[in-house]
Parts: sequence; C-alpha cells; structure tokens
Amino acid sequence: MKIAIGCILSAIVCFAWGFMSWSILDWHTNSIHSFEDQEEVAKVVKSNVTHGQGVYMIPSMDEPSSLATPDEKKAFLDKQEKARNDGPFIYAVVRPGKKPWDMNQAMIQSFVRALLASVLLAVILNQTTLPYSGRVTICAVAGLFSGIVSDMPMWIWFEGPGRMFAVNLADHLIEWTLAGLVLGLFVGKVPTAADSR
Repeated sequence: MKIAIGCILSAIVCFAWGFMSWSILDWHTNSIHSFEDQEEVAKVVKSNVTHGQGVYMIPSMDEPSSLATPDEKKAFLDKQEKARNDGPFIYAVVRPGKKPWDMNQAMIQSFVRALLASVLLAVILNQTTLPYSGRVTICAVAGLFSGIVSDMPMWIWFEGPGRMFAVNLADHLIEWTLAGLVLGLFVGKVPTAADSR
C-alpha cells in the first residue's frame, strides 16, 4: 500500500511539473517555428501524403531498386546524398486528415505515462538499500537516461535542434528528480548497521 501511494503521489508531481514546464515556463516552444505560408504548405503536404498518418521525410529514405544497375544505384544514392546536404531536410509527423483534439484524453494519457514510469522506478528502488539521497539520485539519473536514449538520437540522426535536446534533457532531469523526492520517501530500504558489515 505504501509503495502504491508513493507511485500515485510521484505521478501527480510529474503531471504538475509537465503542466508547469509546457504551459508556464514555455521553454519547449522556443524551438518550434511556423512556416511562412502555413496554408500553402498544408495543401502541398496533403496532396503528397502516400501512406496516411505517419512519419515523412524529405529527402526520403527510399532504397534504389533491386533491379537497378550498379551505375543506377550509385546515381540514386548520390542524388539522395546531395538532396540531404543541400536541403531542405524535413523529419515530420504528418496527419493529413481530421482528428478532433481531446485535451481530457491527452491529460489522462499523460498521467498514466507518469504513473507507469513511477511504478517502474519503484520496482528498481524497492530492490535497493540506500539512504534517501541515494534513492533520489537513482530517480534523477533515470531522468537523464531517458533523455539520452530518447532525445539524443533525434539530435544525432534527424538534426533536432541542440536547444531542443538540451531543454528536453533538463526537463527529464527535473521531472524525475522531483518525482524521486516523493518516491524515495515511500520506496526502498534504509541502510542499517548490519548493511555496513
């Protein structure tokens, strides 16, 4: 019961931090920009979507035909490389059709995400014998880990802005440090004299 309470309180802290991070600090949107003629770009995107909602890239990551000659394959790959180097490069999630935005559903999903992550951290902390500060440190490191494995590849491979990566990394660190301050009170064993022998 104690662990469950810790997980729920930790998830509430994460949810509250998410609101503050995105709505009050507003440091995420500084790396998100608009096109000059949004409606025109939207028309072009809609008329060129080939597989419905999904991730699209310019230039595409298509492979040369297996029937192509070596010279044709080289020409194809050279063209792809030139297009990538010359730009524009775009990596985007595209939804071409209608989908009404449901804020309530998004908030519920956000809380469930925080709760699941808190439960996973609680499983780890429950196996430890550490002082409170050590349990908080594990949660903070987990936040850094999540940023390095999820946001850093976007920066490395898909040209995500460095500022966006730095903000996301800081966001994860702060979120899970705050969560750890709560979770560490409820989960994990305090070292005893027997543990130091």
